[in-house]
Parts: sequence; C-alpha cells; structure tokens
Amino acid sequence: MRTKIIHFGEKVDNKAMFDMYLFNGKTNDESRKNMKSFVLKAIDNELTPMQRTCIVEHYLNGKKQKDIAFELNLNCSTVCRHINAAKKKLRHIAMYYTNVS
Repeated sequence: MRTKIIHFGEKVDNKAMFDMYLFNGKTNDESRKNMKSFVLKAIDNELTPMQRTCIVEHYLNGKKQKDIAFELNLNCSTVCRHINAAKKKLRHIAMYYTNVS
C-alpha cells in the first residue's frame, strides 16, 4: 500500500498531496479533492475551538505563531502546543481514513 502524506502548506490548493499513481481506481485529482474535503470536515468537527483557530490561522492564513499568540493573548508556546495537538489528531484521523478507504 502506498503511503499518503498530508501536507499543510501556505497555499490552500496544496492542503492535501498524494502520490501521482492511481489509488483504488481514482485519479490523483479525485483523491486530492476527497482528502481536501475530509480534512476540512475533520478540522471543523474534531478539533477544539482553540486548536482549530491556531491551525487555520497558521497554515491556511500564513500567520506566524507569535502573531497568533499576540492576537489571542496567549503565550507562543501555548499556540505551538495547540498546533501540534491539532496536527497529531488530524494525522491520527487521516491514518484511520486511509486504512478504511
């Protein structure tokens, strides 16, 4: 089984990246679209409000952790912990998704 990698980059179009091979008869574009939808649903439904805010601001809006901390009146290390916890949770959910699909 090929490994799928979830990459959160600064560009919204590159949130979910897969290898270029066919997976379960679907093209890469179809798989990317499905994973993008899945990840966005997981962000909305599975993360705490603070995790969601921190990860969206950092990865999707391109803000630095220190700027997020300043806006939320938090310590920078707290923002980092929220981001890491969110990534861990999303990674765990994605592992389940890729094993079930």
